[in-house]
Amino acid sequence: MLWGSATLALPVVSIVKYKKNGETEYTQAAVRAIADLKRQGGGTLTYPAGQFVQGPVEITGSGISVQGAGLGRTFLIRNAQRGYAFWANQKQRVFILDLSIDCDKSPIEGGIYFGGCTASGADRVSIQNADASTFVVENQLFNAGNSTAVSDRNVFRNCRASGQKRYHEVGGKSPFIAGGYARNTRFESCTVTDCVGDAFDSDNAPGTVFVRCVAQNTKGISPYAGFWSEGEQTDSDHRVTWNACKSVGYRVGFGVSERVKAAIQNGEAENCVNAVKGLHYQYRIVITNFTARKCGKGLEATDTDGVLTFSGPVTLTKVRTLNTVARNSFSNYGGGTSTKEETIIGPGCDFDKDAYISYENSGSRRITVDGATFRGSNIRYYNGQLTELLVKNSQFIDGGIVGARIKQSRITAGSRFRTTDSTKTAIQLSLDSYNTTVDNATFEGYNQVSNNAKVGTGVRQTNRRQPR
Repeated sequence: MLWGSATLALPVVSIVKYKKNGETEYTQAAVRAIADLKRQGGGTLTYPAGQFVQGPVEITGSGISVQGAGLGRTFLIRNAQRGYAFWANQKQRVFILDLSIDCDKSPIEGGIYFGGCTASGADRVSIQNADASTFVVENQLFNAGNSTAVSDRNVFRNCRASGQKRYHEVGGKSPFIAGGYARNTRFESCTVTDCVGDAFDSDNAPGTVFVRCVAQNTKGISPYAGFWSEGEQTDSDHRVTWNACKSVGYRVGFGVSERVKAAIQNGEAENCVNAVKGLHYQYRIVITNFTARKCGKGLEATDTDGVLTFSGPVTLTKVRTLNTVARNSFSNYGGGTSTKEETIIGPGCDFDKDAYISYENSGSRRITVDGATFRGSNIRYYNGQLTELLVKNSQFIDGGIVGARIKQSRITAGSRFRTTDSTKTAIQLSLDSYNTTVDNATFEGYNQVSNNAKVGTGVRQTNRRQPR
């Protein structure tokens, strides 16, 4: 994407030249300047360093940029009129650059709205104190009833939202949102600080990508999500990717629901209740290289909710929990039935708290644990009578497996159990009727391998823990 004027031949004009004597605000100056640029086929409207009081301004032509003198240098102060500082419907190549906007006096709407726009965006824009919406990309046109148009390939880079005051109770939106069928929206290196609402949202917006974005709440735990994606519509392929994103201080760090196809890569959640929550979703969530740190407060006593919690299939690779205070919850529905797809806890996963893989569960599902590590933690299940568990190539350090009632489980393929507590049983089972088989595994330091499992070939047990 080319930021700024579409070609070097297009005009560059200053807002100052369009302000008339006696005008105390710059709203009409901006309207006149944009109309002039539209007549010339596009161009750039510049704001010098300083403060400019202004109401809502529609960008009525394609190929028009609004450019300030830089963050912290150009300040637009919104007046008390309702509306967005800048908005555009069905335009192409519209850009907002290098300025700060204070929306403290403006009701409901906030900073920037692109309705049905293409190849447009913002770079190095800071918006503070919006009432109930800040950066918005939608197919829904603004102030045009129910009219819609295709929104595609819009990009927000290096943008900041802080201090948004309200959310859904006034029809508001997340500080950063791609919604209503907007396609292929990218948010790159954007930050949300101390805003009300889910910080970053993809709501039925196919192809939304978040890269190096940070959601941070510095005032306790926000009751919302740092990153959230949902969409029940059946006529869109709603895919969302979070890459190198971080959520700090939220009820949910990363959340997925309904028909979203989500991927989380190189992410982090810190001081959140749920680091990742998959709730009533239909498609596999794929998480690679993710860390949950200091999460889980308030979930210590729950059985079907956790730091990492999923009500459907998920594939985890190199997912770690560090200094967490609550368990993890996989394929838990509290008695409901759900998918038959396999959940995979894969290579490089490293948990410091228990993983509940099935609890009072009546739905069919398979759980594979392959190459994971449990440090001082256990795999637990209860009443997963249609659940099949396979553990292979995994290690348990001062932990084990604790369960009651399961359709079938097998521990095999080089799995290793180690402890310094010689009173422990590695695999503690009850009400199981020997549905668990152990073979080709090593047990070091335990009192016994299992109290109620079939022990097959290739099982090695030593009374003392061997050197690592």
